[in-house]
Amino acid sequence: MADSISGADAFLEQLVAAGVEWIFGNPGTTEQPLLQRLPNYPQLGFIVALHESVAVAAAEGYARASGKIGVVELHAGPGLGNGMGMLYNAAEGRTPLLVYVGQSEQSGLYLQPTLSGDLVAQVHPLAKWATEVRTADEIPQIVRRAIKVAMTDPCGPVVVSVPMDVMSAECSAPVVAPSLIDNRVRPSSASVAAATDVLAAAERPVILVGDGVARADALDEVSEIAHLLGAPIYGAFMSQTCVHPDEPLNAGRMPSVDAAHAERSLRDYDSVIAIGTKVLSNVFTRPGLPLGDRHVVHIGLDQWELGKNQPATIVYGDERAAIRELVDGLAPRLARDEDRIAEQREREVNRIADAKLRARAADRQGWDEHPMTPERAVSELAARMPSDAILIDESLTAYAAVGRYFRLNPGGWFRLRGGGIGAGMPLPIGIQLARPDCRVVSLVGDGSSLYTITSMWTAAHHQLPVVWVILNNASYRILKENVRHRGLDSESADQLVGANLTDPSLDFVSLARGMGVAARRVTDPDEVGDALVDALRHEQPYLLDVVISGRLSPS
Repeated sequence: MADSISGADAFLEQLVAAGVEWIFGNPGTTEQPLLQRLPNYPQLGFIVALHESVAVAAAEGYARASGKIGVVELHAGPGLGNGMGMLYNAAEGRTPLLVYVGQSEQSGLYLQPTLSGDLVAQVHPLAKWATEVRTADEIPQIVRRAIKVAMTDPCGPVVVSVPMDVMSAECSAPVVAPSLIDNRVRPSSASVAAATDVLAAAERPVILVGDGVARADALDEVSEIAHLLGAPIYGAFMSQTCVHPDEPLNAGRMPSVDAAHAERSLRDYDSVIAIGTKVLSNVFTRPGLPLGDRHVVHIGLDQWELGKNQPATIVYGDERAAIRELVDGLAPRLARDEDRIAEQREREVNRIADAKLRARAADRQGWDEHPMTPERAVSELAARMPSDAILIDESLTAYAAVGRYFRLNPGGWFRLRGGGIGAGMPLPIGIQLARPDCRVVSLVGDGSSLYTITSMWTAAHHQLPVVWVILNNASYRILKENVRHRGLDSESADQLVGANLTDPSLDFVSLARGMGVAARRVTDPDEVGDALVDALRHEQPYLLDVVISGRLSPS
């Protein structure tokens, strides 16, 4: 490295030293000192977004699919504000991001120039760490620290604000690779022993899993402890595949909206093993402990979430290592109950299989309706989905059907995190960049898609062959369903103010074509599968507008 370079060069060289490949951003004036130097670094690609929320969510998709840090460039106060909706998802989902925000010139900040502000305070609630650089010599160290903090469990977004004149100033500090922490921490023997005692005494245990299982590659271990205990496995705060798709004890997803519904799913169980997940994370909560007076063993690396809402026997450590040690300790102690546990395991397997059959039978009752039901649309798509394709899933009211009909392979399913809708359009952009040899298909609701609809232009501009499937029911149907949890009947819910996306109707085919994306509208359920196959033949982005029923079932 030269004795002195610009702060912008130091920033970019530090990214290169950290192995960064892509920067996602929406360029603004306060970032020009860095953007003008970027062409000198061919190792770094720049993905242009037309709105900051698209840049943040695309970077999150890249980070989740690659296991690397996602790097984002945002523009001053308003640009940071535009990105904060998707930054909320990254924070809730513990996604490692480095977010660089251009600040006005430091020398004139006392004048409160347009676009400036206290960016650190603005983003503080959503950032694992946020700071503003004061001198160019700080830049390499601050960037290294930001990457280390973002990539250390619990991971999360880190925000670094850099004034324009600091980026242009001379930097003589060295650029070296960041030092990262190996997050694979083994649990203490005392915590494993305490958890073993709790589980050995359990009569009817149940397992809740979350993204920590996927991150630790602990799916085999989850199946092993489930079979050892005869316990069903429910997905809790889960946005990636955390249970093998063929696992007979996979009971599906816990109800995420209403805590009372979640409680009904758990009513027959006396003990809970929560692995790599929050406990619990419902929209509608209820007073008291989420899991009641049940014995709880909580396993994972997220120190904030462990025991946060529910008293528990805590096993702090890598999920895979922790389960392995629990299995080793439990197996000899449960040997005397082998026959009872085998019977219990068989009952759970049969119950789960029967529930799946009943759900599919209920789906068939409206199979030939027009407009087609969400379940019919999802079934037709799943039947023609390539086995090696990646599914991005922002289905809301069709979520249960996705679990019934798609095969959600490890590493092949990504769902939005945090609940901030709109991620389904930009997430696949980052995932496609991280996994260029795979085809990426994203299921998105019509209402959700409009938050980040300009993602289509970004994909077309960078020639990324993402396929979006808009499940179009001309409404925010999730709002109508949620309002029924508050006691309204179906007719009243259907008239909820602002929930119908009509007058005029949305023309997604024209929107797509206007952004350089080929598109097709599908209204016949018999054409859905062929339409997906045809979309996947293209080497460019494609949008399918699949018209489905928005009718609510009788309350």
